[in-house]
Amino acid sequence: MDLTQSVAVITGAGSGIGRKLALQLGRKGVRLALNDSNENSLAETQTAVEEFGGKVTGQAFDVSDRGKMTDFATHVRDHYGQTDIVVNNAGVALGIMKIEEVSQEDFEWIINVNMWGVINGTLAFLPMLRERPEANLVNVSSSFGLLGVPLQAPYCASKFAVRGFTESVRLELTHTNICVTLAYPSQVKTNILRNARHRNAEDRTNLVRMFDEQVARISPEDMAAAIFDAIVNRREQVIFGLDAKLYSWASRFAPGFFIRAAARKGLRAVENL
Repeated sequence: MDLTQSVAVITGAGSGIGRKLALQLGRKGVRLALNDSNENSLAETQTAVEEFGGKVTGQAFDVSDRGKMTDFATHVRDHYGQTDIVVNNAGVALGIMKIEEVSQEDFEWIINVNMWGVINGTLAFLPMLRERPEANLVNVSSSFGLLGVPLQAPYCASKFAVRGFTESVRLELTHTNICVTLAYPSQVKTNILRNARHRNAEDRTNLVRMFDEQVARISPEDMAAAIFDAIVNRREQVIFGLDAKLYSWASRFAPGFFIRAAARKGLRAVENL
């Protein structure tokens, strides 16, 4: 793929993996169409791209809104005339909660953004991807889309849904011009927990601190670089981070043992918050 002739759509580009991927692609001459729910964060990413002479357009909206995603696709066609790469990266999280503690509103919120956001982005841009000689569709799941863990049932449900949806779409598009990539990041230091919905402010503070000090070992730049490499080399899977690799192995070879161990670890973590 000639990146200098390409147009890439990235959702959740206001920070974290989405922002770093936008910068990496932009520096290679890719024209960018960016989305984020936070207008200010999105503007910061666009400014960063423009500072090195990159071409970028963007719209701030919630990816769970199908109508706005469709309008975004129309805008990209009008602005660039094509789409070669789509990265459905936008996602949200809940803090650590037992399933009985999760409100219906919060459950629907996380499913709407994490699952329907990916579906909406895929369906809105698929017609344009089909028109290109080569195209890439990248959907971002999570290590929690490989193996269920306690106290994260809504998040796991949403990310397992992304996995199943993407694997099915990949099979349907096997003999087409479109390479479908499924990314499983883990341990990436992003703002997802800072922006998550928690039981209370104290829970938020404690969980963010634990994540930053004990869990997050991978920079957003490194995860973005792995996705960039998958796009360039048309790889169908990105399993990145120790947790993701362990979960992938365990889901195939030792799910029962590993799930019980993860459950004990997760429940102890809650008790220590």
